[in-house]
Amino acid sequence: MKIKLVTFAPHPNFGTCLQAYALNAVLVKMGYDVEFIYNDRFSILQKLGHFINRLAQIVGLKRVHVNGVTGRTDIQQLELPNSPLKSFLAKYMGLNKLEIIHKKRHSLQWKKVVKFAWMDGNFKMRHLYSKADYESVVRDADIFITGSDQIWNPYCAGYDPMMFLEFVKGRKKSISYSSSISLPEIPNEVKDRIRNNLSFFQHIAVREQRSVELLNNLLGRRDVKLVVDPTYLLSIQEWENFSSKAQIEFNLPEKYIFCYCIGSKRQNSYNSALQEVKNLTGITEVINLECYNRDFSNWGDGLLYKDAGPYEWVYLLQHASYICMDSFHATVFALKFKKDFVHVLKNCSDEIGSQNSRMYDMLHRYGLDYKIYEEGKNDWQKPIDYNRVTPLINAEIDDSLNYLAFELSH
Repeated sequence: MKIKLVTFAPHPNFGTCLQAYALNAVLVKMGYDVEFIYNDRFSILQKLGHFINRLAQIVGLKRVHVNGVTGRTDIQQLELPNSPLKSFLAKYMGLNKLEIIHKKRHSLQWKKVVKFAWMDGNFKMRHLYSKADYESVVRDADIFITGSDQIWNPYCAGYDPMMFLEFVKGRKKSISYSSSISLPEIPNEVKDRIRNNLSFFQHIAVREQRSVELLNNLLGRRDVKLVVDPTYLLSIQEWENFSSKAQIEFNLPEKYIFCYCIGSKRQNSYNSALQEVKNLTGITEVINLECYNRDFSNWGDGLLYKDAGPYEWVYLLQHASYICMDSFHATVFALKFKKDFVHVLKNCSDEIGSQNSRMYDMLHRYGLDYKIYEEGKNDWQKPIDYNRVTPLINAEIDDSLNYLAFELSH
């Protein structure tokens, strides 16, 4: 049976890469023929903004804010890209291969992402360029499944019709697994579009309890299901096998704090949290990991590692003595590897488009609300009792795997 998997295409956001990898791997283990389909996610305006920022970096200027790229508080409603010319060039002139080669030119980090996504056999990938490509993939599919991450968050690079299967419209079985809205409310300007598209889904499984409530109310359903992120679904041994492919260009210290803070709005909190972690643990070595080729500060006067790919990211988490992060997926892996950590929220909770609800939701389910960092408080310093937490996580994993099997077969 042929499954077409739809989620964010791999790029230097490691949680994005690994949730796609995990769901793909689980579906393949279940015996399905899985193809990862993707399109040009960014609009022309966004691509222009990235180009301007790239030029600014080259000439030594700070990043600039272009509407549609950084700091936007409105919602950009995208349409499915339709370029018959690109489709022709991909089919007969190898355009897709040229695009992959171009990605590898950006940096060593991009080379590692390309190797992971296109060269190591982790996925079967298909790039869709035109309406004819969408029609072709619909004819070829038995099931479409929208994967995890914030694909249904309209503040996360816009409202993307690809992620709601707007090109399928019920012609083939459509389901979701761990798709995320990651907002306290669905913005009014996209409610009708979301309702129309999701009405064609036979089964809907999402990553946050708040998303369950929002979609049940919006769609008039009572069967939207809460499931865990796909990265939970692979065993520790499977992730250790995965990380054994890491190629780290320096010797790791015996003990280190791994810092993965990728936001840009709470830098003072990152600094203060990391300093308090150093004081708590007595560990002085810090490894910061760069993401998106952003101009990150070197939190904690540590090493700023710019060349990590997905394998290296998992390896560094696996071997860390303590973890300081603002990342959802770094928190998942800390829990998976039974690490102690402190989570610094990436957004202010009253901020438009704040993604904090996903962190409140997950940590609350495990009784770990106290691991969220607040300046002036030290509750987060309490160690995690994994004898209590791990059985809760394992029960959710079993329930989620059972539901995934159910929605694929019913």
